[in-house]
Amino acid sequence: MKHMYERLADKLRTTSALKWFSGHGAEESWIAEVEEELGFSLPPSYRWWLVHYGNARLNGGNILAISSPEHREYDDSDLLYIHRLNLAEEWWVSRFPHRLDLFVPDSDELYFFDTSSRNEQGEFPIMCYDLMNDLIDTYASTFAEFLERLIDEHS
Repeated sequence: MKHMYERLADKLRTTSALKWFSGHGAEESWIAEVEEELGFSLPPSYRWWLVHYGNARLNGGNILAISSPEHREYDDSDLLYIHRLNLAEEWWVSRFPHRLDLFVPDSDELYFFDTSSRNEQGEFPIMCYDLMNDLIDTYASTFAEFLERLIDEHS
């Protein structure tokens, strides 16, 4: 049986749109620590990507990943660091109680996990927030689909 993320792995291998460095995967203990602070488990396809890749740049922005705990406090590509900054803003928390930022490129849109709903695989949908028009739409139903779609759109 083909691995469920094999198509994504193939795209990551051949894309020039997304830049990533091998050997930068997250350790299981780092992920567990982040999940403990968040209070929920991260989606399976995102966890797979964190362990096997753990970094990606596109359009001058980083897809948020998980850094080693000793670097987390000042790593602006760390999922938890960015989430802590967001949680410090009261207006943000009241407006976006279920938002976990995932990709904030230098453009008029950003992408986040909607942690209010999970599918049967344990995946959160990824929402695209169009900042210019203040519109939020579903972009992908899983992290794997999100990455594939980003690669396809920028290839």
